[in-house]
Amino acid sequence: MYLAPCHTFLQSTFELCDNSKLCLIRFSTANISMFVSSGLRFLKYKQLEHISFRPHRTKNDNKHRRHRQPRTKIKIVYRIPTPRPSDRPPRVGIIGGPLMYGQPLKGPDTAPDLLRSSYLESRLKKKGVSVYDYGNLQFETVRNDGEFVKGCKHSRTVGLANSQIAERVEMVLKTERKVLLLGGDHSVAIGSIAGHSNFSKRNVAVIWVDAHPDINTPLTSLSGHLHGMPVSFLSREMPHIHPKLPGFEWLNPCISVKNLAYIGLRSIDPEEQDFIEKLNICAFSAKDVRTLGVDFVMSAIMSQIDPWDRLPIHLSFDVDAMDPGIIPATGTPVKCGLNLKEGLDIAKYIFKTGRLSVMDVVELNPKLASKAESNWSADVIVEIIVRAFCGRRGYHFMTEPKEEESPSDLYTIRED
Repeated sequence: MYLAPCHTFLQSTFELCDNSKLCLIRFSTANISMFVSSGLRFLKYKQLEHISFRPHRTKNDNKHRRHRQPRTKIKIVYRIPTPRPSDRPPRVGIIGGPLMYGQPLKGPDTAPDLLRSSYLESRLKKKGVSVYDYGNLQFETVRNDGEFVKGCKHSRTVGLANSQIAERVEMVLKTERKVLLLGGDHSVAIGSIAGHSNFSKRNVAVIWVDAHPDINTPLTSLSGHLHGMPVSFLSREMPHIHPKLPGFEWLNPCISVKNLAYIGLRSIDPEEQDFIEKLNICAFSAKDVRTLGVDFVMSAIMSQIDPWDRLPIHLSFDVDAMDPGIIPATGTPVKCGLNLKEGLDIAKYIFKTGRLSVMDVVELNPKLASKAESNWSADVIVEIIVRAFCGRRGYHFMTEPKEEESPSDLYTIRED
């Protein structure tokens, strides 16, 4: 391959790096200085293992000996290191966060026990994961906390609960375990991300898989429910646009919207859309995922929120990101969501980065569906969890429970 300008070389090598582990590039000596000046930055960006320069002459080179600058060719051999998780078995700590006061419906507090009853721990251990279950946190319910206070409901209860979650997440991470937080509504992400940030002492790359952006503030929310506001509480770019709430005195904004990405959006309030556009937040809808493909979307996300591939990843997975036909047991279903393959592929891509530190699973509500639908929803969620921590599917179920028909087509999951 002969490449004249350096920017063409870099663009071509970027494409080659994604398709092959080892490449041979030849170009004339006129481009060497351009490569050294800007190409090495590319090598650092891609974190290549090595690069070597070796003179390489051909029979045609003898014809150019009379020229002042003979066309001596340089053969450059470089290899992309395969991004893979650590060779040692992953260690995961499970935390139950049965918090339901961030939204108006009953039932999310029963989700952690339902997921455990779907053989979550045994299916992780089957894939070689060292699992320790820390049990469910016990949250205190503050009396007379259901009224609007500065535009929010249950702020004291949710705030105190999230302070407990933050402490427990930080404690588990200090034991060199990854964290799996079982919610609960999506307000538990406030404590989960805060604890993760406190432990890492640096920025955290947050991937928010959800049908809703959850970036409302107490001043823009019409319902006052905190499960639609966690991103605005956590981002450093937004503390000036919402008041301090009772119960959240302990919280300081800890993430930057530059390190935040949305996947699966399809129900966005006008104010939320304005925030996303003004802050230039990386966002892909479920339709984008279906049109562009999971690999393209995830590559674009990681190149924007973590271009140097160095930040720990926090995956906040709201089950309503999936299509209601696949996970019917949720309080905020939105049609045309992610299908089963897309959900599994997103989890697998994050696993391959080797940097997943914390995963939240939220908004599962068994009381809003039949027993068969709830069990099926829990099985699908456990599959996504196993894929995120192990890279492989952990269970083989051919059809849905026979006691009731599913509202969607049957999906078959096979062992890799």
